[in-house]
Amino acid sequence: MQDAEIGPAPNPPTRAPRPAGPRRWRARCALAVLAAAGLAPSPAAVRATAQTGGLAYSIDFAREVTPRAARDLEHAIDDARRRRAKVVIVRLNTPGGAVVSTRQMVAAIAAAPMPVIVYVYPSGSRASSAGVFLTLAGDVAAMAPQTNIGSATPVRIGPPARSAGEEQLLADLRRKAINDTATFARALAEGHGHNAALAERMVRTAENVSASEALRAKLIDVVAPDERALLRALDGFSITGRKAQRLRTRNLRIERFDGRAASAGGVDGFDNSSTLRFVASVAAVPILIGLTVIGYGRGRKALRRRQVRRHRERLKRRRASEGSGPGPP
Repeated sequence: MQDAEIGPAPNPPTRAPRPAGPRRWRARCALAVLAAAGLAPSPAAVRATAQTGGLAYSIDFAREVTPRAARDLEHAIDDARRRRAKVVIVRLNTPGGAVVSTRQMVAAIAAAPMPVIVYVYPSGSRASSAGVFLTLAGDVAAMAPQTNIGSATPVRIGPPARSAGEEQLLADLRRKAINDTATFARALAEGHGHNAALAERMVRTAENVSASEALRAKLIDVVAPDERALLRALDGFSITGRKAQRLRTRNLRIERFDGRAASAGGVDGFDNSSTLRFVASVAAVPILIGLTVIGYGRGRKALRRRQVRRHRERLKRRRASEGSGPGPP
């Protein structure tokens, strides 16, 4: 018997790239359509967010405090949550407004999952009346130079008293409203480590201070000329309360929301408006169906080619094994 020859082991067969099957095609098509419809972040947006370290959502609130304004703020904060913003900046400039709407907005700021920076901006703006409570409700209270805050005494709007008894009733109601709002201002200030006594005086005696005075009195946390300077100043700042954390804001990318546009049109005021996203979403349905069908067809063809190739390889191996068998005696 002859020994079998020992030679180098043959190279293992290289596996051909696996063609994309129907499931892979459908998944890719779905992601592409969702990105086009604004329902999934685009790769460019993901890269930009990764490079800058996150998103700072900037909301313009230069208006009176009304029920519509409160709903718009809730909508904007909800958008910020969906976009996974690191912080929200409320650019505040208001003469005040309704107490009920003010409390609704304060509750929205408190319930926001991310820190909310209330920023009285730009120079020349004010946080009067209801604006005091909004500023104090922020996890960070900030102002631009040449702005002011205060005069938060509640004012009754209505016809004058027609009798002594009615006048006494209105006086009692006013005292009740002042005590209620003064305690509300104090509670908000104490909850964020601000000057509670000054906050209460803004309600009881309508005290009003400038940005620099508010900073010296520790009613606010920072004075900054613009949003980029604000984010630099707050980098490393520690906030207290339910959202206690150390902020990392220096490299955040700023994306702006126009609250006035949202109020006027009833739509999303971001650069990528909700109207366009809605149209894209509606158009995406037939596109998604078409791409799914195309992807399914391509996947079926790829699967069929793979099956034919495997069948041919099995036939080739069978013929080779039959041809290498023992010959006739």
